[in-house]
Amino acid sequence: MDKLRAIRYFNRAAEGGSFATAARQFDVSTPAVAHLVGALERELGFELVHRSTRGLSLTADGERYYESSRKLEADFNELDLRFSPRGTKPRGTLTVGIRSPVGRHCIMPRIGRFLERYPDVELVAKPVTTIQDIDAMKLDVAVLMGWPPERDLVVRHLVQTRHVVCASPDYWKRNGAPKEPEGLREHHCLLYRNVTGVVLDRWSFRKNSDTRTVDVGSCFVSDDRHWLEAAACAGVGVVRLFDFGLGHYLASGALIPVLTEWESLEAPTIFAAYPPRLRQSKLVRVFVDFLIEVFRELESERIPGADALKSVPKPQWYGRAHGRHSAYVARGRKPA
Repeated sequence: MDKLRAIRYFNRAAEGGSFATAARQFDVSTPAVAHLVGALERELGFELVHRSTRGLSLTADGERYYESSRKLEADFNELDLRFSPRGTKPRGTLTVGIRSPVGRHCIMPRIGRFLERYPDVELVAKPVTTIQDIDAMKLDVAVLMGWPPERDLVVRHLVQTRHVVCASPDYWKRNGAPKEPEGLREHHCLLYRNVTGVVLDRWSFRKNSDTRTVDVGSCFVSDDRHWLEAAACAGVGVVRLFDFGLGHYLASGALIPVLTEWESLEAPTIFAAYPPRLRQSKLVRVFVDFLIEVFRELESERIPGADALKSVPKPQWYGRAHGRHSAYVARGRKPA
């Protein structure tokens, strides 16, 4: 058995939720992926995944193995590149698209490391919003937030974000902090409208087996997460933000989190995607390896709170029509 290949197949299947997703990324058959992952399970002596008609989910052993195996894969890729013969170092222009908040908070503060490591690479970075921008903007790689679509792209899961509900100290002093999710109904909330126009005014939480869903009232709606951050820091209301990038707000005391014992559901995944034709591109490979390194570091620095899930199912509003999420639920139908 080619154990490294088996580990790579397992990692992509774990991130994509199916053997078929891994097969598309490696340009092999689905049975080939299933067979090698099965061989890996037999050698280890335990099951890594639960198989069902709805896809794959990791077992408890699979969760622990994945945490180690993805780091092993990244270390092997870095070792392989470091000892490549002279003259095979990557060179040329790489065009990448990055979702604005991910670039601002996660990648740009560390981009100097990549440029120093690969001085013969010219990096062209563009802000993007959707997966369609890969073709429209002729990108080599895109770094996006959300849930990867089922289409012919190579997708690398980078990290599962976690939502944090917070407001300024002044706001909490004036209005009091909620003790339970339902208490948010009494507050002014700052709501994000996603790229398809859905206002995310239905916030779901989970603590152990207890799940709560709250339709929150809004005093401010914006398509721009940076504006929501600024308004929250100014004491306007309560905001729900993803945890990466919140560190400096919390360290300075500009924002104070609440309900930290609850996991705020429906947080997006951060992932990289690129066309299959670039699967063998050394430029793409070193940039994706750099992204894996960055998010591995960020995961180790996460703010305290409920643990994020390894993956979050696609919510009903994702990729749907305009309007308020709560309005569709009130009318007894999903967004179409």
